[in-house]
Amino acid sequence: MDEIRLTIPDDEGFHDVAHLVVAGLGARLDLTVEAIEDLQVALDGLLGGHSTGANVTLLLRRDARALEAEVGPFSPALLESELAQEDGVGLQRVLATVADEFDVLDRDGSRWVRIRKHLDDAAASTH
Repeated sequence: MDEIRLTIPDDEGFHDVAHLVVAGLGARLDLTVEAIEDLQVALDGLLGGHSTGANVTLLLRRDARALEAEVGPFSPALLESELAQEDGVGLQRVLATVADEFDVLDRDGSRWVRIRKHLDDAAASTH
């Protein structure tokens, strides 16, 4: 499976770069505008300053049925706190709304979030 890896400073000024990469790959895979926007909303929720350092990494992969994005590393305590927020529109609610699937991965003491957006049958069969 091919992978795109983008590492950017954990600074709001660089979030647009992640959006452009997701939009470009989504367009190439014939994702709908709505699906691309869903992935960008998920990124906005995740790129809000929860990382463990000066950089945040976005990994994008495509398999036969889905586009998968992994974002991290995040501070375990901060991410768990954000996901546990029940009032208002917290991260858990955003991800559950815009992603077809998401889960939290543990890598070397930090957390990563994996988001999957299913490809429709036309997009899956043409690539």
